[in-house]
Amino acid sequence: MNDNEEQPKYTEHMEKGLRQTHGIGHEKLNNSLEKKIEVEKRREKSHKDSQKIEREIANDLHHSRE
Repeated sequence: MNDNEEQPKYTEHMEKGLRQTHGIGHEKLNNSLEKKIEVEKRREKSHKDSQKIEREIANDLHHSRE
């Protein structure tokens, strides 16, 4: 396996999204365990917040049909 095959491939859009959301690029992220943990904690919180909003909307829709 050569070096190119070992490195994950990130699109320009993925890089841009990571920088806009977390203020860090993939290269720095992959070189810092502390930053990886920080970003993953933010992603997890965002995911849980989204799930909570989804449940609230579903609940509101259910009650509005009664």
